[in-house]
Amino acid sequence: MNDDCDYCRQWNQEHPDEAQRVACGPCAVCQASGHLKAHPRQPTSICLCQKHWDELNGRGYHFELYHLIYVIVFGIAAVQIYSLIARFWEG
Repeated sequence: MNDDCDYCRQWNQEHPDEAQRVACGPCAVCQASGHLKAHPRQPTSICLCQKHWDELNGRGYHFELYHLIYVIVFGIAAVQIYSLIARFWEG
């Protein structure tokens, strides 16, 4: 039994006559047994094994696809500002 997982602990307390739960479900990446946890960089809770949780929670920058939105917005703003400044300097 994993005492670190609140979901498993609660389920085991509410169902003492059934088999003790040692995992919440399959890992979303590799299908190994994992636990459901709320991740600070993910929009929802996700079920991950310990290996993939450690990879996702590691230090440093982690590129996500939605980060491209920031690059696109910055590029559009730079083009707009450049055209305004160029028009101002031409007189």
